Amino acid sequence: MALTIETGAGVSGADSYITATECDSFATSFYGAALSGTTADKEAALRRAFRFMDSLPWLGCQVYPYGQAWPRYGLWNLLPTVIPQAVKDAQAIFARAELQENGCLQPQVTLANQKVLVQADTLQWQVVGGAGVAASRATVTAALDRLKPFLAGADGQIMRG
Repeated sequence: MALTIETGAGVSGADSYITATECDSFATSFYGAALSGTTADKEAALRRAFRFMDSLPWLGCQVYPYGQAWPRYGLWNLLPTVIPQAVKDAQAIFARAELQENGCLQPQVTLANQKVLVQADTLQWQVVGGAGVAASRATVTAALDRLKPFLAGADGQIMRG
């Protein structure tokens, strides 16, 4: 099924900010090669990246009630009909991560019945990683760095690069 591209006009049913061709073009420019996989694989990864981006703490307010994060109003020097190039680039980066590891942006984690070895004779184990879904989710810093001007911090503060 072909992608429905959000252009800034409030496209109902949109499921991407960029096409698979644009995603490949970005990958070629920044990573030296187009993404592997079929067009259907790339479009599925773009859809997952699009939905993941909806969950981010964006500044401003949604222009349209369709549920997608962009377009937005209330942002400095940005018309409410514009999808910033940084947002499109970030979707391409997130989609690349999803193609490399399906589900990495929205992992399914079972938190029950976890066990940690505390002591075995003289050996002891200490948990060094975090617990929960956030600790299991991939952090795609290349994409998040591009989005910093548009994201609110975890405590509601504006993120600065």
